[in-house]
Amino acid sequence: MSTESTTIRWEQDDTGIVTLVLDDPDQSANTMNAAFIDSLDTVAARLAEHRDDIRGVIVTSAKKSFFAGGDLRDLISVTPETARRSFDAGMRVKRSLRVLETLGKPVVAAINGAALGGGYEIALACHHRVVLDTPAARVGLPEVTLGLLPGGGGVTRTVRMFGVTEALRKVLLEGTQYGPARALEAGLVDEIAGDSDQLLDRARAFIDANPESAQPWDRPGYRIPGGTPSTPKLAARLPALPALLKRKTGGAPAPAPRNILAAAVESAQVDLDTAFVVEARYLTELVTGQITKNMIQAFFFDLQAVNSGANRPQGVEPREVTRVAVLGAGMMGAGIAYSCARAGIDVVL
Repeated sequence: MSTESTTIRWEQDDTGIVTLVLDDPDQSANTMNAAFIDSLDTVAARLAEHRDDIRGVIVTSAKKSFFAGGDLRDLISVTPETARRSFDAGMRVKRSLRVLETLGKPVVAAINGAALGGGYEIALACHHRVVLDTPAARVGLPEVTLGLLPGGGGVTRTVRMFGVTEALRKVLLEGTQYGPARALEAGLVDEIAGDSDQLLDRARAFIDANPESAQPWDRPGYRIPGGTPSTPKLAARLPALPALLKRKTGGAPAPAPRNILAAAVESAQVDLDTAFVVEARYLTELVTGQITKNMIQAFFFDLQAVNSGANRPQGVEPREVTRVAVLGAGMMGAGIAYSCARAGIDVVL
């Protein structure tokens, strides 16, 4: 393990507020790669050691986005032989984030751009979340759309924030990405800031107003909203969830939503540290399977290539098409004609 933080910058002001700036020097976006995991370990140890000299912590980013999530190149390459290594790396992240949220000092996420997947999981480990009011700011856990499960504490913490059924509906099973206003309305963030100065001002204001902070689930008398699976009202609803999921997927093999559902229900029945292990095991099962690998390849890498024009014929000058002829007006032909017409192109069927 490295004793130096290469991807997280430590900036401490004279009032005792530490700003952790996420800034991977080797990438245009911050991801949960090996360098970040080492940096997080280092920073967590330093925070714990200097706790008495710290008044609060702000987590923000030097990139256009806040944090892009798991490194998909790492995830797609996991095999049954390397599964243990992948599991251990995920558990390291969760242990370090746990240090952050149990510091006893206020920790604020100043979300300056997209915080999806692992990015939102970092924000979930903070006591307060402020998001910048910009179209680029998106928060949520879209892992399910890539055949994955939020394995950085996302299942465990959203279940404790919203309750089992609400966490599944709002965040986990649909993979919804929320803009600032919708995120505030849905309770995924606590405040919206108009500009980057206000973003940091509001983070500091929370630290000033809450000198001692803890997560709701670490306070005495905490109960999961809506109850645990042994609560009669929730217990009566749970058997319907797998049936609804099967209807939604049409019976297709969809291991990610199935594992998310199982992890959410099971993690609500155990303590936080055990819940993290449950979550990690369900993610490890997914990343070693072929369906997840296919989904990451198709819906991320292949789609990125298509959107960047990788399949365009080389050496042909781009030109604006104004008229299109479509041969055949069946379902596919009609769909192509409709798309062209919507784009303002004259269509001949």
